[in-house]
Order: sequence, then C-alpha cells, then structure tokens
Amino acid sequence: MTMKTSEIFETLLENLKVGETATTVASRRDEITKALNKDFRDKDGCTDYKLMVGSFGRHTAIKGLSDLDMIFILPPGTRSSYDGDTGPRRILERVRDALKARYKNTEIRVDQCVVRVRFTSNAFKFEVQPAFENADGSFDYPDTKAEGWKVTKPREEIAATKECNDRTSTNMRHLARMARAWKNANGVNMGGLLIDTLVYNFFDQTDDYDAAGTGSFDLMVRDFFEFLKDQPEQEYYLALGSRQRVHVKTKFQPRAKKAYNRCIEAIAEEGKTSANKKWREVFGTSVPLAKSASESSRSFRDTEEFIEDKFPVDVSETVSIDCEVTQAGWRPTWLRAMRRGGILLKADKSLKFVVTSCSVGEPYTLKWKVLNRGPEAERRDAIRGQIVDSSKRGVRIEHSDFRGEHVVECYVVKDGVVVARDRINVPVSNTSVKAANAL
Repeated sequence: MTMKTSEIFETLLENLKVGETATTVASRRDEITKALNKDFRDKDGCTDYKLMVGSFGRHTAIKGLSDLDMIFILPPGTRSSYDGDTGPRRILERVRDALKARYKNTEIRVDQCVVRVRFTSNAFKFEVQPAFENADGSFDYPDTKAEGWKVTKPREEIAATKECNDRTSTNMRHLARMARAWKNANGVNMGGLLIDTLVYNFFDQTDDYDAAGTGSFDLMVRDFFEFLKDQPEQEYYLALGSRQRVHVKTKFQPRAKKAYNRCIEAIAEEGKTSANKKWREVFGTSVPLAKSASESSRSFRDTEEFIEDKFPVDVSETVSIDCEVTQAGWRPTWLRAMRRGGILLKADKSLKFVVTSCSVGEPYTLKWKVLNRGPEAERRDAIRGQIVDSSKRGVRIEHSDFRGEHVVECYVVKDGVVVARDRINVPVSNTSVKAANAL
C-alpha cells in the first residue's frame, strides 16, 4: 500500500508529538517551583515565578526530549545578598538544597549555571536556572565559572518563534520538529536553539512555504537541507529574537548534504513504497513504512530492532566509529580509509568495530546494531539487526561472510538516554566459501 506525501508527513508529525510527557513535565515543573517559592518567598503551594525556556518553552520539542530548561525568577529584594564573586555559587547551592529537601532520593547537583535535577523514572532532567528579571524582560543568571552574572533573553526567542510560526501557518514549528528528528536519527550534535535559529533563518530568506500544506513538505524539507548544506562554516550564529550567540558544536553541513540527497531520491520515488524508506533514512522511525505485496510474501524474517523502541533518543553529544579489517598474513586496515581509497571489502575478513572518538563523559553504555542487507542476506534469512551489547569493552567483533550492503550502528546510552550515535556502511563485494553466521 503506497502513501501520499501528505500522509507520510502528517503521520511523521503526529509521531513526533511530545504527547503524555507534557503532563509529566508540567507536574514536575510546578512541584519544583513550589519548593523554591517556599524557600525564597515563604509561600506554600505557589507555582508562579517560573518560565519554561529551551525547546519546550518555544514549543519545538519532540518525543524523547531529555533536557528541560526552566528559569526560576528570584525575588528582586534578595539581589544584593548575592553580589560578589561567591554570589553565583551561593544562589545555586541554595536552590540545590531547597530541591534536595523536596526530592530526597533524586540526583540534584550544581552545574556552572544551573541546578540539574535528574528524574530517573522519567528519563529526563530539569535544568533549573535561578535568575533575576530585568525591566526589559531579560534575566541575569549566575555563572560559577565566570564568578559573575550574565544576561539571557529567552522571552525574545520565544516571541520570535511564535511570530515566525504564525507567519508561516505553523510550518516553522513543524520544520523545527522535523529537523530535530533528523538530528536524532542521524547523530547530528546540534542544540535546540541552533536548530530553531537555522529554521528561522531559512524562512527569513524564502516565503515559498509560508502557506504550504503537508503535500508540499517534501519540497520544503529538501530546500531546508539544501540551505543547511550550503551554510558557511562558522563558530556561532545569532539566535532568533535575542541575537545572542549560539555556538555550533560540530559541523552539520556534511550530514545535511546526505539528507538533501535522500530527499531528492525520495521525491523521485513518490508513490512507491521505497519513498517511505528514503524518508526514514532522513527522519528515522517516526516515518511510517508502506507495505508492498512482495514484502508481505517474503521468505525471510524481519528481525531488525530499533533503538528508539528501547530508549529515548536525544542526541546532544558526538561519537565516531571505524572498523579494523584484518586477515591472517595481511596488515590491518581501517574500513573508512579503504572506502575513501575505493578498495573493496571482501569476505573472510575479521572485523573489529571500535569507537574512535566520543564526547560523552563516563560512565556510559554502548549498544550496537549489525544489519545485513541485500538478496544474499534475505536468501539466507540472516538480516539480523538486533540491538546487542559490545563483544568486549568498547568493541564489537564481527566477520565478513557474504555479499551485501551491510550497516553497523553504535549508540551511546547515558542515564537511560541515547545521547550519541554513528553508523558505518560495510559493503562486502563477494561471498565466502565458508559457512558462517556473520556479515
């Protein structure tokens, strides 16, 4: 059964909704605010003096979000008590202690500008930023590293998001959510404010999609990724609304180029079941699959598992993997270097997949997926694709066996959330004469 473009994107957006999490977030937010108002204002049950900021506050968050940013507005009369170099740390420690009194069994700690409250049962954490409100609506917040107070302007960012969203018939928030799905599905380490700023900048330079419906979203996302891939490399952008600096963590242009190419392929295959698979490569498992007649009568088992079904995915770090290829009597070679040099990977090789770099601080857990593709994998009923552990610490050992475009993915799980992922294509050019359950 094929799907129309509008159906694909309507289902995608429906699947990206924060959903029931919003109710839990609101409840936790109010409980945090009550605890702080009791300490700072001696008011019981008061839920005023708060502001949700970040992606949740701008209404661009998606399912799986793990970090929630909120500002607790401090009583202006206490400002003078927290002057001086020690003021920022003292105010953060007071917030920490007030929340520890409320949440005795929850991990709560000071982290430079915020107090982190990690709710393990919900797999998300609040970053509570105490701040004094200024006359212009901006906030002064504490920074223990700078031993002083800095300015943030989240209300201007929220207002700019709303203005752009209203002007574009809600397409600004639609595109911002799809951009988050792309970064989570493809391991692109981009902050939410940077994503929203780039989406804002995209709509600022074109009005082609200001009134577009979901039937035109294929063209809209194609043009957005073209806009992204053509961005000059720079260290920061000026955030929408506030015009404050928002830093670029890693280069996003190469993966935006891949997404752009997948969009072109998906558009060319419109009306075919293969189009859904192309869109899945861009946006992940929130894109619905379309079943073809041949798939319903296939002779192999579909054993592929998806990390999104096991953990929330909220990419905020970077991991890179490679594969050391060895064979008795031959010098070890790295797979990425082989591919760059146009050297084909043959059967009967030992494959050691390793993490070559990772920005995630210990402790964390690695998970892997080895997916076999192609007619030979299907004939053997050996597509695999289950989520598995490392063979030994930080390493996954495999063996090249039969022809096909195989894929290996690595996931970094921290505090119950996938915070980084990478994949490597493993094209095997021939089939081994040996019989083995391997790549």
